[in-house]
Amino acid sequence: MSLAEQSQQWFPTSVQVTVLQARGLRSKGKNGTNDAYAIMQVAKDKFSTSVAEKSVVPVWKEEAAFDLPLFHPSNAERFTLQVCVMHRALVGPDKMLGQATINLLELQDNKSRNKTEWFKLMGKTGKADKDRGEVLLDVQFMKNNMTASMYDLSGQDKSRPAQRS
Repeated sequence: MSLAEQSQQWFPTSVQVTVLQARGLRSKGKNGTNDAYAIMQVAKDKFSTSVAEKSVVPVWKEEAAFDLPLFHPSNAERFTLQVCVMHRALVGPDKMLGQATINLLELQDNKSRNKTEWFKLMGKTGKADKDRGEVLLDVQFMKNNMTASMYDLSGQDKSRPAQRS
């Protein structure tokens, strides 16, 4: 792809992800419920939701924004969104209910800048060994058009013409 072609394409600089809810989760808590929370991660940036206690269908409606690097084939893994739904255990380590791996490049490739979709939760190995449910995400791609030169100019004091007395 030439530089001219790349300049005509729209590349997002950040992604805003809202984890809305989950359904069909395997029950790990007492009375057939979960104390569920979700962890979202892009590259090294992580965000955890609050815990939806004693829930069969947890609802969070919590969002996080992640910066995206300039795209280059060598850093494609930095365009992966990991979502892990966990059960908070009172004693011992928290238990994983399921995880989803979303390729943001493929999701953005359909030219839609906003997408709300159910994603199937998988086990640790990535295979669908048991039905682990789904997580509903709203993914919005954004682009910051401000360049460094615009930023530098915005911080300068503006001089005023001298007033006559």
